[in-house]
Amino acid sequence: MKEMTGSPGNKVLIAVDLSENSLKAVDYVGGMLRCHELAEITLLTVIKEPSADIVPEEAERARMVDEARSETLALMEQAGSRLTALGIAEKHIRIKIQVCRKPMSISDLILHEQQEGGYGTLVVGRRGVSKKEEFLFGSVSSRVVRDAKHCAVWVIE
Repeated sequence: MKEMTGSPGNKVLIAVDLSENSLKAVDYVGGMLRCHELAEITLLTVIKEPSADIVPEEAERARMVDEARSETLALMEQAGSRLTALGIAEKHIRIKIQVCRKPMSISDLILHEQQEGGYGTLVVGRRGVSKKEEFLFGSVSSRVVRDAKHCAVWVIE
């Protein structure tokens, strides 16, 4: 994987869960930045590790994560292809897959990556959960908007 060293103003992190709105976010960024030759785009997806309460065997949890990683990689490569089709140079696209283990949440992982990677723009797709679902389970995009620091946040719906 290529390490990106550009300035924060050129570094864009797209949180991808491969929902329809997430792929709209990929397309939006590709359309907006195709003329920006210095843009460096990282596509980040998070795989949730099954809980030990649900899958007690550690080896089985590891197998499930590996299987999800393989499936997700193919889908992430498709998302990267969408960017190249929109005119983003392949050398400026990076794919990153992280595993979410408790107690860290998906939004915590995304925000951590944004800070550690020095991304100036963070892009998320809004999944369109109801207010009731958001109250019960939370919303990644709402949490990212609320807690992101030192960056622009684009929420694509």
